Amino acid sequence: GHDCCETVKVALCASREGHPVLVVAEESFQFVQDEAYDAAQFLATCAGNQQALNFTRFLDRSRPPAADVDFLDEKVALAFRHLKLPAEWNVLGADQSLTENIPRETLMHFAVRLGLLRLTWFLLQQPGGRGALNIHNNEGATPVSLALERGYQKLHQLLTEEGAGEPDSWSTLSHTVHSGDYSVKHHRGLDVYLLTAEA
Repeated sequence: GHDCCETVKVALCASREGHPVLVVAEESFQFVQDEAYDAAQFLATCAGNQQALNFTRFLDRSRPPAADVDFLDEKVALAFRHLKLPAEWNVLGADQSLTENIPRETLMHFAVRLGLLRLTWFLLQQPGGRGALNIHNNEGATPVSLALERGYQKLHQLLTEEGAGEPDSWSTLSHTVHSGDYSVKHHRGLDVYLLTAEA
């Protein structure tokens, strides 16, 4: 998960109480733009854009195999998670004057229609995420009714249970904490802290 295409220098450090921090190894890596990054950028910018969201419905006609959906879900959700979204970004788009009574397609409909569990969980945590659950599209379906109609039990549970936790496969990850040009992430599974400085 990385939010821009650039070369970064990575240093592996070790520390013990009472001893100076020791740099064990250093290496540079080139991050490149991939399909997941492109998809996350596209989805983030088309929140509320009905023409773009209606265009995404063609994906539904050729449903990929479950393994491909799982791979797509993980990659796009991770890319989304690491985008620097503007402070005013909303799952429902920029036009907050629209009421819940106006039928329209939302990012939540898109994620649920394809069975993207992790992306749906991410969107639920964002501004407008919970509000999107009550919006009907032009066929009269809400994200909740779509999940039920398609037999996505875990997804339906995620959307209807109060305080539903994040998907299991993400239990070792944590959100990055940004502060100016610095960010810190704790990888719980490895008990490793990553400090990133913008240079």
